[in-house]
Amino acid sequence: MKLRLESFGELRLIDLTGKPVAFPEKGLLAICYLLDRYLQDGAGSEYPRSALARFLWDSHDNPDIMANLRKTISRIQARQTELGTELLVFTSTGVRIKPDAFVCDLFELAKPDGDGALEKLRRLVAVLRQDFLAVLADQSVSTRQWIAGQRDKHMAILVDALKTALPAARSREDVSLIKEAALRIFRDAPDDENIRRILLEAYESEGQLENARRLFDASRHGLESALDVGLDVQALGEVRKVFAGSQSPPSVMEPPSDGGGRAPRPLPRLVLLPPGGMDAAGALPMLSGPLIEDVTIGLCALNTVSVVAPHTAARIARNADKAELILRHSISYVLDTRLTDHAGIATLFVQLIHAGGDEVIWAERFSLEKYDLISHRRDIARRIARELAGQVRRHETMRDSFEGNSAAYHSYLLGLRDVKRLSLPDIRRSRKAFREALQHSAHFAPALSGLSRTFLVEWLLTARGDSELLGLAEDYANRAIVADPSLAAGFRELGVAKLYLGDIDESVLALKLAEELGPHYADGIASYADTLVHASRPADALAKIERAISLNPLSPTDYLWTAAGANFALGHYAEALEQISAMDDRTPADRLSAACWAMLGDTKNARLYMRKVREIYPDFDVDKWLSVVPFKEQWQKEQYREALRRAGF
Repeated sequence: MKLRLESFGELRLIDLTGKPVAFPEKGLLAICYLLDRYLQDGAGSEYPRSALARFLWDSHDNPDIMANLRKTISRIQARQTELGTELLVFTSTGVRIKPDAFVCDLFELAKPDGDGALEKLRRLVAVLRQDFLAVLADQSVSTRQWIAGQRDKHMAILVDALKTALPAARSREDVSLIKEAALRIFRDAPDDENIRRILLEAYESEGQLENARRLFDASRHGLESALDVGLDVQALGEVRKVFAGSQSPPSVMEPPSDGGGRAPRPLPRLVLLPPGGMDAAGALPMLSGPLIEDVTIGLCALNTVSVVAPHTAARIARNADKAELILRHSISYVLDTRLTDHAGIATLFVQLIHAGGDEVIWAERFSLEKYDLISHRRDIARRIARELAGQVRRHETMRDSFEGNSAAYHSYLLGLRDVKRLSLPDIRRSRKAFREALQHSAHFAPALSGLSRTFLVEWLLTARGDSELLGLAEDYANRAIVADPSLAAGFRELGVAKLYLGDIDESVLALKLAEELGPHYADGIASYADTLVHASRPADALAKIERAISLNPLSPTDYLWTAAGANFALGHYAEALEQISAMDDRTPADRLSAACWAMLGDTKNARLYMRKVREIYPDFDVDKWLSVVPFKEQWQKEQYREALRRAGF
């Protein structure tokens, strides 16, 4: 009777009708192990009993393993007699398989490449849907190591088949197969950038980019649960920069790189220096060292940063020439920690320094007043680890984006320069530069978010209520988020687009997330302030814009415009005019200047600015403008309407 051995998923023997056939599990495992050797060597040579026993029970110096093997052989031989077939042949010293006595799904992996590339991939996907030996009750260390190695080998076979099949994929059915294979690999290797690129392009070709975003988010949340470090979107932006310059091939997608391009950069190295300060005795100084060690252990679970061990970190901290040691050990980031007495409250001050540029990229003071360090040490460690992992990842993500394609980055910088100048010629020049950046790297997230901004600014400057511009702004913001959900700029542009589309609550939500992703991202905070003005929360808006200005003291024009708008809504008309007067180019705020002068009773200046607006926008209509500018509460529209009417519009 010809039997079939299934090894992917549940390990079992079945007959030709598909019914399970009872057989000792150790016997089936031995068949898989020996079959793998047979497929590699091409010969059914005898395998020593002692070696098989060590593989199955993992006890080199335990005499019981041979007794275990003899009992297992006895059960296997008895069962083979009942079945009337011989799968394993035993001698006094060894064992071998009879590969012609059964069929096995493993044979599918060893078939010669007679099929076409797509057919081979389809066959492999069908076999590899489940993990090899996914359900196995009793495993020795040797067994576990062998199974892990087999799974890696199977994934390598699938990756190679996927790479070979990619150039031939043209139809919708082919793309679906490519996507299924990539999803299978993604399950085991969610950080593989080539697989992410394939998935993203497959979803994009099907018009399902949002599904890709959900998939990557789910992968991130799964890792968060596994780590139990409480990582949020700040700690792990799962989608990396994966499209470093792509030209569209004649097929649906292009194969992953052979590695002939730029070599992947090694993981950044991070050292957490044990805290100094507060020499007084007590639990706080005594436990601060273990606290930082807890943070170190938590970060060791990540695959995005290499953490220097606490022993080496302590030696670096004690060394008089820390900078030399940091350079010698190729350390990228240093977390400097210090216990301080801040206004009578015990605090842990931490600052993250990028060693290459001697740049402080994050600093925070953690109050320890409400914590008992003995019982809450792990909670504090998780808070610091979460924040620290996020800051390193964001900094590295930006470096990856910028260093991955210098041509794209050069065009991006040109666009960034021009988009800050609030005039239509500059905005259109900026758009051209961002598009050139995307020609070099089609999924360069900073350029996608920059392109979104150009459509938003043009919508504001023209004041024509062109919904197509807002639609384009929203579309490119969403593309930026899909390309890199850890980049605050994408959420910033989405929030601004949602604002002018009238979705004020969604706008506030997106910009709140942008602020969480980039708590020191001044431009994002400034946009948040602008949205709060439109959400009829001018006092909150003023506080936000003051925070943005403190982060960016030589403030660009739009910061001051937002501050002026918040002051206008609060009835602080003179303060609003003071903000406008500080703008390098006051022309974009001429409408607001006219409104402020009118509300102050200065008709002469109000009419002066009204005429300036008419010269640039002769068709400007107050009611039409107010119908497209969103305000959550009606009082703001009435305030503007009254002010503009007084000014002569």
